[in-house]
Amino acid sequence: MKNNLGSISLLIAFGGLVFFEVLLRLHILNHQAWKIVTAGFEAATIGGFADWFAVSALFHEIPIPFVRKHTNIIAKNREKLTEGIVDLVTNKWLSPDVIAEKLNEVDLAKTILDFMQQPKNQQNAIIFIQNIVSKFTTELDNPKFAAALQKILREQIATIDLATPLGKWLEKSIKNGDHHQIWELIIDESSKSITNPETKKLLISKLKDAADEYSDKGFFKKATLFIAEKSGGIDLNIIADELLDKAKELISEAKLDVNHPIRTKFDNWILEFAQELTSGDEKSTSLIQNLKDRVMQHVEEEKLIHTLLSRAKATLSTQLENNDTSLMQFLISNLNRMLTDLQEDVAAQQKINSWIRETISEMLVKFHSEIGNMVRSSMMKLNNKELVEQIEDKVGNDLQYIRLNGAVVGGLVGIVLALLKLL
Repeated sequence: MKNNLGSISLLIAFGGLVFFEVLLRLHILNHQAWKIVTAGFEAATIGGFADWFAVSALFHEIPIPFVRKHTNIIAKNREKLTEGIVDLVTNKWLSPDVIAEKLNEVDLAKTILDFMQQPKNQQNAIIFIQNIVSKFTTELDNPKFAAALQKILREQIATIDLATPLGKWLEKSIKNGDHHQIWELIIDESSKSITNPETKKLLISKLKDAADEYSDKGFFKKATLFIAEKSGGIDLNIIADELLDKAKELISEAKLDVNHPIRTKFDNWILEFAQELTSGDEKSTSLIQNLKDRVMQHVEEEKLIHTLLSRAKATLSTQLENNDTSLMQFLISNLNRMLTDLQEDVAAQQKINSWIRETISEMLVKFHSEIGNMVRSSMMKLNNKELVEQIEDKVGNDLQYIRLNGAVVGGLVGIVLALLKLL
């Protein structure tokens, strides 16, 4: 009903004019008051028709000679209209200052954290991370990537000074006693090796080799060794057991006594080596340099980088298959922990807010013209008919009230003028 309000008001005004004019012409109505009423309907008809023409001329072409060129105003002036809307949006409604002012009123960090606290949104974030890592993983074993990584590694190792920091670390570890745990690990592993049956077999084999070498040095040595073996004076099994027992005893003593001579002697040697590295001793630093060269040569010859990347690709692909893997559980738990920590850290939230606002402000200044371009592009995609229909759909109902007001105001003015004439 509202969309036809203007047309209905014009029909009522015109119908009233015809009705009362006929009655007056037929002298059915003779009182002066009816003439005033008729004048009111006449003025309402003129006002309603004038406003119908004004409203219709905005959206459509009116086929009236000489007048038609001033109709269909929106379509004919769409470029001016477009630029006007662009200017209004970019420089008034969405200017950088206006957007910055609105951003300052919003707690962006809290809004994001509240959004991320919802399980559905957390799951979407996890899926997003999975997709990003998966895309990276597919190219992980690319030969070009492996070659580039190997080149970077070679350049970094070639230029980095390992001798000085290694020397300082070793010296500090020895002086602070941080190396004792390493000692205990070495001693424990040595103790396990001694009790291994293979160790005894190896020791007996070496003793036999030593005995054979001794017997080859002369007839008397060979004869003496032969008699000792046959008489039981020499038993390699017993000798091996005795040697291993003494070794165990020595290892146990070294483990319990941090000042044991063996440990002290080794510590002194390491400390001396560390001080030589720190001071830049040529012999010691060349040892580290040779070690670096051999490591890189081995890496290149065995294609270790590509092999490691291929293994990493397979491992990551498996770990990203579902949320129950150790990697995904690690990501999920750390995401939840990070969100919880941020919820309680007001200072961190303020920093996030400042960073987001500064970033958005910089982007707005840099790309602000793109807002106008988007508005302009959207409007230029519409043909004249679509543009008129969209505007008419948004403001058409309000324009019907203009036509209604034109008829009402016109009628009132007509009545006032008729009264003035009568008076």
